[in-house]
Amino acid sequence: MRADSVLKGRPHASAAQTPAGRGAPPVDLVRLDPMIHEHTRLGILTVLFTAPAGRSFPDLRDTLSLTDGNLMAHLRTLEAAGLVECLKEGAGRASNTTAQLSPQGRRAFEKYLGQLEVLVRAARTAPSWGHGARREPGGTARKP
Repeated sequence: MRADSVLKGRPHASAAQTPAGRGAPPVDLVRLDPMIHEHTRLGILTVLFTAPAGRSFPDLRDTLSLTDGNLMAHLRTLEAAGLVECLKEGAGRASNTTAQLSPQGRRAFEKYLGQLEVLVRAARTAPSWGHGARREPGGTARKP
């Protein structure tokens, strides 16, 4: 089974495959939520997941090295999907915006983490790619 087929949500191999036959959910059935899996949104949700009280707009922007416009566009997308709540205090240039995960967003992110754990376990228990050879950092193969 190819990892990219799982990430894109398209099964490549038999849907009955399970990692190492241990009764784990079939890997091909894992569908990573594209709303969460997109790189920038994943970063935003990860930061917010670790900060239950939320994070200020400038803090999120600086932590993730984003522009104001990029962060705002992704926050609007996440807010429209019900994953994030943005709380605005004040008006105009003196306003302060704080973003935090919604209860639905927290559940969705926890589900996403569970799906990643299934993929990691499957990758770690997959048959070796070549008769007992292990891949070294940098892509070279080495016999055990």
